[in-house]
Amino acid sequence: MANPPLMHKVSKGFLVKTFLKHNIVFVEGSRGDQAYILMEGEVEISGTVDGRKKVFAVLKPPSIFGEMALFLEDQTRTATAMTLEDSKLVIITRDDLEEYFSKAPQVISSILQVLVSRLKVTTKKALKVPNVPLGICRALHLFVINGHMELAYDSAIRTLADMFVISPAAVESYLAQLAEQGHLNIGAPDHDLTNRTIRITSPDFLENIMKKD
Repeated sequence: MANPPLMHKVSKGFLVKTFLKHNIVFVEGSRGDQAYILMEGEVEISGTVDGRKKVFAVLKPPSIFGEMALFLEDQTRTATAMTLEDSKLVIITRDDLEEYFSKAPQVISSILQVLVSRLKVTTKKALKVPNVPLGICRALHLFVINGHMELAYDSAIRTLADMFVISPAAVESYLAQLAEQGHLNIGAPDHDLTNRTIRITSPDFLENIMKKD
């Protein structure tokens, strides 16, 4: 068994863990309340699809993963994160966010709290839908109203999978359908599949979906 992660506090108050190669950061199906920022090393994100392991992404610095745990209570991890080499991760908890809010200047703190509150409300609304494709459309609308018409493919897949507690493969299938209908463009600059993007081309369509309660 690998040695436990070495821990120390960084100067800004966030906890840093140094994970050895092939250490598990978190396991699919477990509950989590922490997000992680990869500072050094490499992390594999994988899950079980049809009884077999599927690698969804290999992350390199700087990357963030597990972020939905900061916004949703009792969030279940939809994938397993494992280090592929010795890696240094910054750990961000809900308590860290609250502490940051309390120390930030009042105006900035108030703005951040409003934004986080709106994100929680919109996310919960997206989850309270009769089917996952409709919820994904509502989640994409959240990106649009925050000015994000183009998304990094891999991180969007992970975030949506976390939100709806489904496999990343299922999210990819739903997004492919939206692309076929002309609501999204999924592309890869210079055919580099590690740098794919999602461009939202029909914000009005998403706006109409959002109005359907």
